[in-house]
Amino acid sequence: MIPCPTLECPIPSGLKIRSRLLAYLIGAALVTGVPMTRLAVAAEVAPATPVRVGNVIDGHVHPSLCVARNGDVLAVYNIQGGGGKELLLSRSTDGGRTWSVAQPIPGIDRCSIYPGSLTTLSTGRIVLQWSCYHSEGGKLWRQPQFCTSDDDGRTWSNVREITLPDLTNYSCLRHPLLELAPNRWVLPLYDRTIIFDPETSRIEPFGDGRRHGLVPIVKTREGAFLSGAPVANASLPISTPVDIVRGLRSVDQGRTWQALHALPTFGVAGYDLTVLHNGWVVLTSIVYGVGQDGEWAYQLSLSRDDGRTWEFDRAVTVYNPGRRIAGRGWPRTVQLDPETLGTLFYDLDATQAGGPGVFFVRTPIRALEVASARRLAAQ
Repeated sequence: MIPCPTLECPIPSGLKIRSRLLAYLIGAALVTGVPMTRLAVAAEVAPATPVRVGNVIDGHVHPSLCVARNGDVLAVYNIQGGGGKELLLSRSTDGGRTWSVAQPIPGIDRCSIYPGSLTTLSTGRIVLQWSCYHSEGGKLWRQPQFCTSDDDGRTWSNVREITLPDLTNYSCLRHPLLELAPNRWVLPLYDRTIIFDPETSRIEPFGDGRRHGLVPIVKTREGAFLSGAPVANASLPISTPVDIVRGLRSVDQGRTWQALHALPTFGVAGYDLTVLHNGWVVLTSIVYGVGQDGEWAYQLSLSRDDGRTWEFDRAVTVYNPGRRIAGRGWPRTVQLDPETLGTLFYDLDATQAGGPGVFFVRTPIRALEVASARRLAAQ
């Protein structure tokens, strides 16, 4: 699926989706005789218009997202990457419809920042993680750091380092940690996949010790682990992929893994996995151009069977501006309430209204359950 001026292309998001979809529904009803009330289901569950969270400049903006214990939605991002000077936090108290003016996270000092992730733990504590670029002579490395909040992101603890041996320029992560127990966090770092004890700083291997890479790892309601790993064991630096698995699943705490051979193309910004309250799993993926570099759209796809199979034929496009998305948007998705998902991303296109920015779009979970208007009309 690539950008083009035909009806087979993904439709732009927001108001453009609604206006074009309405026109299509009317035409489909006239041609096929399918009642408008039936066809209108697709329009009712279309993703909302993306709202601007904040303005940014360029580089590794790389936003992170979580829902706090009190229901607030938190977004953290760099205003200008490639070694940002501060991480900015925006808050929404109405499910992502409006956002506060971004404020810097206090306590981050003498750090050229590569953004990381936000995680809400089972206790309600929030963990914010990032890495600091370092160089000395010809050696380059990144030092992972983190801080925590026990009041829904209002205040933050002192910054702590994740003490790792043999730091490399790939010692960073971009996805939420996986909480195995209160003091056992799985960290899917780019150069290693480990279990970290925040109380003692003890490090141990995760599962069979393989390197999953810069990917999401989640635990399903059935207790299985899902990994977004595109290959069986990630190499450093990244080279021509070998032993392609397109996702992994483990039912024995990571001691063995089964290849899914299901997940789509894994590009620079990868994808996201979100376990819903009802046990379903949502994949947030990027549509890449065929024969063209870059990102062109963001989609949500559903698994109803604990990550074994995926309904890619019913993927919901949550953002497609009808042009290449500038930058690497790193879309992140959370469940806002029993009926709604929220996806955060950035787009650096300078010609869009308001210029480069971080954006948030709400999507009804019901959108993942219904076929598109085109398929409904064909029945």
